[in-house]
Amino acid sequence: MTEPAPSSWRRTLRWYWDTPGMAWGALMVACVGSRLATTITYIEDPDSLRFALSVADEYDIAALQPHFPGYPVFWAAAELFYVPTGSFSTGFSIVGGLATVGLVWALLRLRGVGLRSVEGGAIAGAVVLSPLLWLMGNRYMPDLLGTACALAALALLVRALSGRRAAFDETAALGGVVLAGLLAGLRLSYMPLVIVPALVVLWRSQNRVRLVAAGSVSVAVWLVPMILDTGFWTLIDVAWGQTTGHFTDFGGTVQTEPDLSRRLAGMVQGLCADGLGAWWPGRHPLTVVVGAGVLGLGGLGAWRLSRDGGWRQRRVWLVGLCALLYGLWVFFFQNVVHKSRHVLPLLPLLLLLPAAGAAMLWRWRSWASRTSVVGVAGAYAAVALVLAVQHLSPSAIAQAKQFVVAQTDRAAPTRVASVPLVNTYLRAQQVDARFLSIEDSTDVRQLRRADTGRTVVVGTYASLLKASPDSVRRFYHNPHVNRMWPKVTVYVYDHERR
Repeated sequence: MTEPAPSSWRRTLRWYWDTPGMAWGALMVACVGSRLATTITYIEDPDSLRFALSVADEYDIAALQPHFPGYPVFWAAAELFYVPTGSFSTGFSIVGGLATVGLVWALLRLRGVGLRSVEGGAIAGAVVLSPLLWLMGNRYMPDLLGTACALAALALLVRALSGRRAAFDETAALGGVVLAGLLAGLRLSYMPLVIVPALVVLWRSQNRVRLVAAGSVSVAVWLVPMILDTGFWTLIDVAWGQTTGHFTDFGGTVQTEPDLSRRLAGMVQGLCADGLGAWWPGRHPLTVVVGAGVLGLGGLGAWRLSRDGGWRQRRVWLVGLCALLYGLWVFFFQNVVHKSRHVLPLLPLLLLLPAAGAAMLWRWRSWASRTSVVGVAGAYAAVALVLAVQHLSPSAIAQAKQFVVAQTDRAAPTRVASVPLVNTYLRAQQVDARFLSIEDSTDVRQLRRADTGRTVVVGTYASLLKASPDSVRRFYHNPHVNRMWPKVTVYVYDHERR
């Protein structure tokens, strides 16, 4: 008995699947198209503000547009798409979509599978639909492009070191070193992920001079223009101030946030809840399905890696060492308590395990196994889509900014009192008010003596004034969309009524 001919749509799908380049074209359309469809058009936090101003207004490191180390590679990429489109938010989304494609490419290289394989498709799906990766694809931030660059550099460096010394891959080593040099101007804090394999490659290579020269050129490509634009001594001053401030004041390091249990909880939440869409207290029950499914698939993936002898491979141990070093760096010296984006380089490596498990179940060809994979994938995609749609609505601080603008339009003079970071956020967006810092004793005294106009206090600082506020407004957003300031309270005092 002959097998029935496939339907026309299945023949078309098979043609696309079997045609070289079509799979990558489809992936690019899916990544860029989905990120463009969820483009945000508001400034969601002060970090995003600095990058938006650097692209739409002026690149000025001295004015913290953006802050040091300047991220000139990311700025150039965003500017490349901002100029023709005339929209910096569109430019950021295009960069985010392309970075997602680059991230898939890097993971496929690390795993040694093709995009058109079952496991390659699972890896692509896991990356494209990761909630945190999707949200970062629309953020006005360099983290996603930096993650793609870091993992691409890691993949090439690991490839160069995977064989015996006689089989050392000089081409992969060259590409890895060049990407590592660019990474320093894209996301400097991701360098700990690639520094060990980069040093080992330089030690093992027979062409050290060429590698050092290539790395130097890739650094000079962004460093020289940045020095010329900022000025050498100005750049040194800004670098010193921002570096010392990061470690001793505003960077959220272990020195300023010493509670290790809280830091560990922040990392777990960033990877599991924000990155994978798994359950966390207060989340929707669907996230329980995602968490259980990803955990089960991840366990199968780890078992498959063990069965195939993967744990004995040099590249697996090398990647594990790099992930461990970066994890320690993030745990102690990055703001993992309030900003889950710092775990981004670890998240794609973690996604390799459930992707391998999903591919394993799919190959079993049983109804139950494939239904399980489709069910987990559907829940995973649903959580990501809901968060991406919620991201379209302004964050709590962006809503508060709109409310403050409305207050300044109704009364004059208007004073706004808050912490310096919030004041900078509002002032940079042309909020017409006099700004007072609650951390400045002189400003606080002026605030308490005010007897005309209107005073707006942003944040839970109602005790600053002895009188009761005339109105109180609270603004919220889902903390799994952005963990920074998910709740903002605004107090309004009308002195003319008193």
